Amino acid sequence: MRVKNLIELVDRYFPLNIAMEWDNCGLQVGNPLTEVRKVLLCLDVSLDTVREAIQKRCDVIVSHHPLIFKGLKNVDFSQSLGQILYLCAKENISILSFHTNVDAAEGGMADYIASKLGLKTLESLDETGIGKVGYTQPIDIKLLIEKVCHTLQVPASYLRVVEGRNNTIRKVAICPGSGGDLIKKAFEKGADCYITGDVKYHQAQEAYGSIWVIDAGHYYTEKPFCELMKGILEKEGLSCEISEVSTNPFTNVGGGYG
Repeated sequence: MRVKNLIELVDRYFPLNIAMEWDNCGLQVGNPLTEVRKVLLCLDVSLDTVREAIQKRCDVIVSHHPLIFKGLKNVDFSQSLGQILYLCAKENISILSFHTNVDAAEGGMADYIASKLGLKTLESLDETGIGKVGYTQPIDIKLLIEKVCHTLQVPASYLRVVEGRNNTIRKVAICPGSGGDLIKKAFEKGADCYITGDVKYHQAQEAYGSIWVIDAGHYYTEKPFCELMKGILEKEGLSCEISEVSTNPFTNVGGGYG
């Protein structure tokens, strides 16, 4: 399989034409004709991620977040992006990114997490297809919080929770990544609890007392991309590894720092 065939494969599961207009999915850097022997999966591409790919003999990196969002006017080898592009060119490593097409497609990010949480009778949270709403067996909010921590592998001390109205949760909305703008949608869909990341202060204020909000962070709500993609690519016969490099810029200090 060549790089271009890998792009076509992912497109069958998560059509590139449903990505948001501002997004940049597909080939970021590399040669479409290069043979794919091994794939490294990650949320973000950093210089350490590329070094990891070299060490693990991966010739393709598949990330969720695009390496390149805006048009480039120059490539500065003293800057992080320039160093990544230089090293990829030098080592013949291709980078592919699949972002909002995976967020919006059936069977994408929200569906995957909803399935792991045991939600049933799913419907889209937003008209774009991003986010899902589904039913759960009645569960106390404290137990749901524990379940979210276990499912997303997020430390409990990392969570931010906005108190809602009903402690018994029957309907849950999910939007991995930055989903603060969809809190109102989740409430209108009848959700008792909304799981997302990057909730802003005033968004939390508006939700308080009406719908529980579990902010598990952008990183932890989107990291399952790697598991989702690994299952698909391995089913198609490709060798894959999930990156061990953390690209989460936040440090959870817990009881202290240092």
